Amino acid sequence: MRKRSDQDLIIREKSSDTSLMVRKLSEVPEDIQALIDGQAKEPFPFETELLRLCKKENLFEQEYYHVQKGSSKAFIIVYKMNLNIFTYGKMDLSLSTSVIGYPCSLSEPGFITNDTDLVLEFAKTLKGPVLILNTKEHRPHKDFVLGQTLPTCVFQNRFKTEDEYLCALRSHYRRRIKLAIKACSHLTVREITDDSIDVYQLYLNTYNKSDYKLEKLEKGFFDKVDATKIVFLKEDKPIGFVLLRKAEDKLIFMLCGMDYSEDTTDLYYYMLFHIIRYGIKHGCKTIDFGQTSEETKLKFGAALEKRYFYAHHSNGFINFLVKHGRYLLEYRYAFPDFCVFKDLKE
Repeated sequence: MRKRSDQDLIIREKSSDTSLMVRKLSEVPEDIQALIDGQAKEPFPFETELLRLCKKENLFEQEYYHVQKGSSKAFIIVYKMNLNIFTYGKMDLSLSTSVIGYPCSLSEPGFITNDTDLVLEFAKTLKGPVLILNTKEHRPHKDFVLGQTLPTCVFQNRFKTEDEYLCALRSHYRRRIKLAIKACSHLTVREITDDSIDVYQLYLNTYNKSDYKLEKLEKGFFDKVDATKIVFLKEDKPIGFVLLRKAEDKLIFMLCGMDYSEDTTDLYYYMLFHIIRYGIKHGCKTIDFGQTSEETKLKFGAALEKRYFYAHHSNGFINFLVKHGRYLLEYRYAFPDFCVFKDLKE
């Protein structure tokens, strides 16, 4: 078990099992699972190493909390940023917001717990607007807005080779991938795990173009992250990259970037195909393609997994308005069933 640092801040602590105990941690603990006695409903991705890098190399404020109430326990990440609360609508209103989320754009929630209600109770102690991102359960709560956020795209890999994968596709989807492969055949593709190729400007290009901005990562994160970069070069100049991290038998597509002066339609298809190729080569059972660009990823054979958000404001009147304006906050989507694979054709 982790020893309590003298710098840990006990925000509230009472002896009763019915009282909320909140401890603000001065550093990321070595064993996050131990904080909740290994009773998490789902494992926490990447744990200490990646969180420490996020905190060290990025400018936005990040805080870590150990919360307990009786037998209910949670480890929670909170980061602060100016956020357009109507990100998925046509309005624009940026507010300083406390976000409970993973601080590098993953499709995972920013907490582990054996009781989701404890996370919501903690969120109500935060001042101002609060957003809890990427929860996997649809559990309404009387004090929160609950709505859909961007779904993540998950590819279940059943293939041993890339040729087997391509052969399994219906002709239209296989032809589109092959056109992208042909269009990008002049590119050099390199896999690196260091900072030998600078991809940061490519990341900024894509970040600045995004309609759904959250945290912006700094260059040091890309230079030091323990992950694989697949970089696409045109005459030794990087014009695209994907950042991948393997966790046991799961491959996670973390981030990407492109040079938008190029033909990015074929390039993006080519990049996604290389993610499939990498996952097959390394025996991954699942590839999490992440959020955004859902239609393109579905055409590669991924399926949507729903994600939800909770929103709350500490001001009761504002919270009342927020609860009655859910349709302005949530992401609404409807995609056709592409029936990508021949053996799944209706």
